[in-house]
Order: sequence, then structure tokens, then C-alpha cells
Amino acid sequence: MTPSGVVSLAGLIVDQLTQIESVLDFTAQSNSARAGNETGVARFIKEQAPRYLDATERAAILLSVHELQRLIDRLLFLERCTSLFAAPLSLSEELTQLMDALWQRHPLAFAALVLGETELGPYFYHDLRGVLDARRYLKKRCPLPLWGELAHALVRPLDSTEPDYLLINDIAREDRPKPEEFPWMPRRGSVLFLPLRKENIAIGALILGGGTPDYFADPELRLELIEFAQIAARVVIGAQVQEELQERSGQLVGLQLFTRMLAASQSSPRILSIVLNGIAELMSATTVLIVFHRALIDEALVRLAMETPGACSLHDLIYVSRSENDPVTLLNQLQRLLLWTIDAGQSLFLDPSQPLESPDNLYYNESGQALITPIMVGDLPLGAIYIEAASDAPAYSEEDMVVMRTAVNMVAILLQRIGYPPTDQVTG
Repeated sequence: MTPSGVVSLAGLIVDQLTQIESVLDFTAQSNSARAGNETGVARFIKEQAPRYLDATERAAILLSVHELQRLIDRLLFLERCTSLFAAPLSLSEELTQLMDALWQRHPLAFAALVLGETELGPYFYHDLRGVLDARRYLKKRCPLPLWGELAHALVRPLDSTEPDYLLINDIAREDRPKPEEFPWMPRRGSVLFLPLRKENIAIGALILGGGTPDYFADPELRLELIEFAQIAARVVIGAQVQEELQERSGQLVGLQLFTRMLAASQSSPRILSIVLNGIAELMSATTVLIVFHRALIDEALVRLAMETPGACSLHDLIYVSRSENDPVTLLNQLQRLLLWTIDAGQSLFLDPSQPLESPDNLYYNESGQALITPIMVGDLPLGAIYIEAASDAPAYSEEDMVVMRTAVNMVAILLQRIGYPPTDQVTG
């Protein structure tokens, strides 16, 4: 909960207490004067207030007490969620606790939380409640068509005074959202989209459903849910930062172990198999391809590659692979991009789930589920290494690219020490 939110809620509670005190104080003084008895406010409240309050005054106090109780309940709920800021939990554990708290607090028809790698996606389901066969969607991609309601909700309002959410009061009557965007969503009731933002940039969204039309009509309910979404965003950001730090620390350790492994195995005839397995472990990759361009390497490296178990030759490329899928099919799909990477000496992020771009239509991606990195000895290219993460794993980022390029540079140094390419070719 933001400091301003705490102050605002605390101020409302103080206002309610002040109203109760004013009613009791006025009643005590007026009734004491009528009775000619200087009892004092404190004694009156404790002993005689029930005797002198009329029905209107009792109703006013009761209303204030109910409002005070509501504010206290809201404060306790948000405080419980805020406590997750410092909790030593993983992102998935913190999300579970957040959604548990929300689900217990409000009788929602359904609730879903999606998180994205960038503002334009892709977005994935991280938690689902009240959804039939929720496991079918969990960790799967949530469609993000530009015409869809989720895309509209994620766009920051130009006017800062406008509410930062999207509300559909009657799904059936308005025929929104379309079934193809959320196939699991009931076609009745109401739905509220609450974006989760980091520095005004969307990183996810809460999708909350009411079982009846106009379920979210109460502005106080919407205010509480907006505050909950703000807390959820901060919890997500904090957990992601912690996981990122742990991941980078683990990668540095892994990089050091990878270096030691290469140094100990440089004379092994199975060195490329060792590199395959080492990079797969270092980068948490399900697929690794080491590709050499036959025209750029000498016969000794050709023999070393072809003697590696599982090695194949296709067109002008020689490759060794570690993959759950058919590497020949993958190599055919990647051939033009691999040649571009080798020629340009530049790393490249890819999204394997999408049609692969032609090198003529390449554009910069800041992340991707796959990464191609060139193998360079000095300014001379030898080939490239392709890695691909599992579909439900986080996308590779710029930081991963740095780690990968460092690892590949070590492989290139090793090949140079072994003698590929010859020293005169490198220096000449």
C-alpha cells in the first residue's frame, strides 16, 4: 500500500472517530445541562449515554461505527497484503497469497492474474480462481489482440484524472469481451480490468469478475480494488527483482563452473558435447545448437565436429545439437537467420512460437524465448550457437545475452587454443 493510501485511509478513520466523539460530546453536554448535573463527557459516555441518546443520535452513532468497522477491515486487508513486501517468498508463492487474500475478502465470480515480459506482451496466466479447468490455462499465454479489452485496459489514460481501469458492467448486454479473448470467462455478470504498472508501464493485470451485472458499481469497492492492484504491482516488482538477483548470482557461479569445465576438458575429443551440456545447464535451455559454417573452418574442426555424437551436415552448415525436437527441421527454419548472425557478428533474440522473420525484415527485440550468438575468434566468424528456453520459462533478456556472449567467447578462445582457426589466419 502506498504511503499516501495509508494516510488517506487513516484520515477517514480519524474522521469517523471525530464524528462519533462530536455526537457523544454534544449529547452529554446538553443532557447534563438539562439535568443540572456536571457529570463530564467521559463519565457520561461510560455510564449515562445510553439513557439520554435519542433514536436519531443512536442511528448516527451506529452508522459511524459501521463505517469505522468497514474502514478498519479494509485497512487490515490491505495491511495483510502489504506485509508481503518483505516476505522471503518466491514470486509464485507471493502471488498465491495475494490472490488468496483477495478471494477470501470478496465473493467474486472469478479472478485471474496475468503478467507480461514487456508492455506489448506476451502475457501469461499466473493465477486463476473460479475458472473451470483452470490448469488448462495456467502458465499459458493470454491472447493480447490490439482490439481486445485487455489491450485497452493496459493503455495508460492520457488524462491523469481518469480512472486507471476498464469496467464492463454487463458482459451479456454489452457483448464484451469477445469469447476468443477469454474463452474461460462466463458470458454473464460484470468484469473489471485493473492494470499492474511499473513506472506507469503495464507489467500485468488483474481480471476480476462479478456474478451479477453492476457488481462493481460501488465506488468504495473499486477504490479498494485499485489499492489492492497497486500493492500487487509492488509485490510483483519486488519479487521479480529478488528472483533476478538470485538468477544473476546463480549464473555467475554457473559461468565460473563452465570456465573450469572447459579448461579441464580442452583436450577431450568430446569437447563439443561438453559445451552443449554446459551451455544448456548455464542458460536453462531445452535446445542448444552449435553450428559451424564449413567454409569458415579448417578440416581439423570439421573432423572434431563430425566426430561428435549426433553431428550432422546440412548445406554448408555442420551442427551438433541437444534438442527435444528434430534438429534438422529446426536448422532448416533457422538457416537464413544463422547465416545472418554469422555474417553480421551480432546476437539476435527470437520468438520460436511465431513465424521466423526473414533477415530482410529483422527488427530489434529486447528479449525472446530463443537467442542466437555468433562464435567469433577475433574478427573471424566460425559459426553460431542457438539456445531456446522452455515455452513457460521467462524469456531471455539483455543480461542473459551478456552471459551467453561471455560463455561463447570462452568457447572461441578454447577453439583458438586447440588450433581452430590457425594462428596465421587470425593474425593475418
